[in-house]
Amino acid sequence: MKKECEIIKDLLPNYIENQINDATKDFVEEHIKTCNDCKEMLEYLNRQKKYHLRY
Repeated sequence: MKKECEIIKDLLPNYIENQINDATKDFVEEHIKTCNDCKEMLEYLNRQKKYHLRY
């Protein structure tokens, strides 16, 4: 795993909760445009969040 991916994966939970600043949000969004692994992790976390909100 690339070092940048490790950073992004640490940031994703706060990203989906909108608890990061604009510069960090831009960093995450730019990265997931080009990294399928991190994009898939983001999609997984979003599905988990939606599931937990229903129950």
